[in-house]
Amino acid sequence: MISPPSRFLYVTLLVLLSFAATAQNTKQILLKGVDSLPMPPTPQGSSFFVTVDEQPEIIAMLRSDFAGEIFRANAIVTSRLGKGKVVLFGASAYFKAMMLEDKNVARLLKNIIDWASPGSKTRSIAVVKGIDPGFTDFLKKQHANVYTTTNLILKKNTDLLFLNTDVADNESINQIEAFVSAGGTLMFASPFSDLYINRDTTKNLSTFELGMNKLLAKAGLVNPNAIIVQSPGYERLMTDTVPGHLHITTLLPLLQSETKFSESADFFVTLALDQIFKYKDSTSAIIKKIKQTLKIPAVLTVPSPDAPVLNNTPALKAANKAAYWLYQHQQKFKEHPEAKAIGYKVFPGDVQEGASRVTQMLTIPVKVGTQGLSDPSSVYHRSHTTGLYVPAGEKVTITLSDADSMQGLKAQIGVHFDDLTSLDEFKRIPLDLVTVFNLDKKEVEVYSPYGGLLLINIPDTTKLKAVKVNVKGAVKAPYFKLGETSEEQWNTTIRNYPAPWAELATDNIVLTVPSYRIRNLSNPVKLMQFWDEVMNADADLAVIDRKRVHQERIIVDSDVAYGYMFTSIDRIVVPDDQSCEWMLDEAFIRSHGSWGTFHELGHRHQFPQFGFSGTGEVTVNLYTMYVYDQVLHKGMYNHEGMETKELMVKAIKSYLDHDPTFEKWGNDPFLALSMYTQIINAFSWDAIKAAHTSYRQLPKDQYPKTDQEKIDLWFKLICKATNSNLARFFEVWKVPLSEVAKDAAIGYKVWFPEELAGYK
Repeated sequence: MISPPSRFLYVTLLVLLSFAATAQNTKQILLKGVDSLPMPPTPQGSSFFVTVDEQPEIIAMLRSDFAGEIFRANAIVTSRLGKGKVVLFGASAYFKAMMLEDKNVARLLKNIIDWASPGSKTRSIAVVKGIDPGFTDFLKKQHANVYTTTNLILKKNTDLLFLNTDVADNESINQIEAFVSAGGTLMFASPFSDLYINRDTTKNLSTFELGMNKLLAKAGLVNPNAIIVQSPGYERLMTDTVPGHLHITTLLPLLQSETKFSESADFFVTLALDQIFKYKDSTSAIIKKIKQTLKIPAVLTVPSPDAPVLNNTPALKAANKAAYWLYQHQQKFKEHPEAKAIGYKVFPGDVQEGASRVTQMLTIPVKVGTQGLSDPSSVYHRSHTTGLYVPAGEKVTITLSDADSMQGLKAQIGVHFDDLTSLDEFKRIPLDLVTVFNLDKKEVEVYSPYGGLLLINIPDTTKLKAVKVNVKGAVKAPYFKLGETSEEQWNTTIRNYPAPWAELATDNIVLTVPSYRIRNLSNPVKLMQFWDEVMNADADLAVIDRKRVHQERIIVDSDVAYGYMFTSIDRIVVPDDQSCEWMLDEAFIRSHGSWGTFHELGHRHQFPQFGFSGTGEVTVNLYTMYVYDQVLHKGMYNHEGMETKELMVKAIKSYLDHDPTFEKWGNDPFLALSMYTQIINAFSWDAIKAAHTSYRQLPKDQYPKTDQEKIDLWFKLICKATNSNLARFFEVWKVPLSEVAKDAAIGYKVWFPEELAGYK
């Protein structure tokens, strides 16, 4: 006889085993006779799914390279909704005849149809308009009557609905939900690949969300906006063991156990948690489980510089990430213009008490386009300064002309985008503090729970030369523009404007800084003239026009998301510390420099498409050195370990005397920089400029693809620029050359630096 507690445990165990067996059997049933499954061919790709509840089952996974790691994601999944079933594919290609040529795809689809509608009866299958006729023919062979549904109105006794487009209107979504809940099966193939291939290039798809996610989330799945394209070595889907981070059921114990994720896994985990908080109600079972598992506190901690929040273990990172994201999603700030987020007074800060709200007509010159540097792909919205600030929890009205309301403009409040929940501690709310509104009507109200500088974002495809906007209800922010703002205006009025953030600008650069940093700044003309000199020097070395089509932007943050400073494709972020003080002190920075800030600007001017292994943090410092040499007139040697030529040569000889290798060369940025410095010492900066000019002139279809091709190209160009054969020089340094590259330099005179004469 089984005692009551044991009987309960026994019954519970049976239920769990039954569930596990059912899940296992489902995958086995669907993959019966399936050897392996292909990814869609290029240029088509596959999107993927994240689980936002416990009931989904992962059938197949895709793989891709992610910063040198293998990224895995869910490509084919199943779940339940009411009495019915859903089967989701990451790409619409699986609903096309070309994919059915692979016998494994055909077998999988036959298995799914039989599983969804068992028996030999004639099935009723609905497809949407535009689905591939060859795929419809395949369905008809599966004991099925196939019809095309109009407006997603389904015939009685329909068994399956095949859908390969998005559905956004609530009425249609409700119809699909009713069909599935009553026992039907939804076969959904994500349209993201088709959307990207056939997209209107004047529009930005990066923020697009599927309307279907509102329904899919009820089945525990979400299809985020992302595409993975087939690449060598990753042509087939995985159907074996599912990594724990790919399903919320197995992810939570991993988070609780403080498992350290790889960078690619962390990306997926971050995305999955975000989708859970976005699509699941705060009272849902999964949210309650997350709170309980991660021990999320009932009251959210507000970090500050005096009381930073520790975040230095995997468990804390998971708990804090969940806590702050959950707070942001639960507040539903978009629905509450009057809301003020906790911690906004700490960062980005509050406006001065009694600050006037103003109405101001602005004419904003449009500065968009590409200037030969790494810029975001089109359509990209470039931010333009207004000199105004939107206080937290207050509405600001923006009025445009009828014509400009049709130009795809956006209003951006705030400049601090970064999610900081991966840092070991943070001194501010560690979330994206930026709010963006489409300016698609003549009059638009904008607001933010955090507050922030008001920027007007203008698409890079625009033909507009200027934009006029009327802004009502904002607060004036300190804003200096070289050539437009007088020093007298700045010192008597503007620098005291009440917003907590300020901007200093030229046509080349914008510095976005806390206002307290500039309250005593009295020489903005000299300061910004200095930064123009820096930008002009970088332009000269990069061989681009000094007259830029858009500004570069440096943004100060109390917490920097990546390293001490970082550079992205559209901005540089630096800390609010001594380096910020130096950045705003013309006399100091002209006499002492600021290696870190010059270095980050160098990243914006590099040639990443030509950089080979180990040079990412090397060639950037050519720009740093060039600024020190040409703008500060401090010569070539200005970094620790490279204070003099003698110290540099000593370090080089130490390397050459101790088993030199290309790997060691690439792992020591300042050692590798010394090799470039020797060339500059012998041939001047003109050699580097000449090589860069050749880079500029190279047609894109001739860009090198492999590391060896990139090394060989640099060798050929620097030999041409110096009219010298540098083969021995490269070989002594252990930078490998192909025989073809060496042969190309035979006609030049041999050069080798005197200080290394004893090395062969």
